[in-house]
Amino acid sequence: MTDRFDPNIPPTGPTNPAIQGEFTGVVAITEQPTLGRANLVVNRGKPFDIEVNWRVFGNLVPLWLTALSVNTKNWVVTAYAESQGPGDEVTLGRVNVPVGGPGFSQNETYTAKLTVPANKLPEENPGDDSQSGVYKIVVTAFLDSALGPVGYDMMGYAEGPIIKVENPL
Repeated sequence: MTDRFDPNIPPTGPTNPAIQGEFTGVVAITEQPTLGRANLVVNRGKPFDIEVNWRVFGNLVPLWLTALSVNTKNWVVTAYAESQGPGDEVTLGRVNVPVGGPGFSQNETYTAKLTVPANKLPEENPGDDSQSGVYKIVVTAFLDSALGPVGYDMMGYAEGPIIKVENPL
């Protein structure tokens, strides 16, 4: 899994200002009803869940999140499906996750679960080369800043698994 968070200010010493973020674990895809912990082949005719966890950490986190949470109460978590081969690029869904506070720690953790409705992604049809039915899942977590011209927004992304969409009938 590839992931990245911004701002990314690692500590250069034990007391130097720092703020970082990371996605913890993999982006999990689970069908409803579930047959196991995760699945790379999803049934087009049934909804499936995407779960993602992330954290922001460092000694600047309490100050940063306190300032942003005055005007922005939620992280906006969005999942996308990027076709691998021919096919559609699709926004799968979006959820809001409360920032929390007041009183932030130097290590804040978050979880989001998005439910993708049935029939949201096209499957491959034999003889039709316009849809591969194979998608890379990408999830973003975004916290908007209203603090003026300098970019204090927080944003991270995680590339999840590549899935195959198939109707078993």
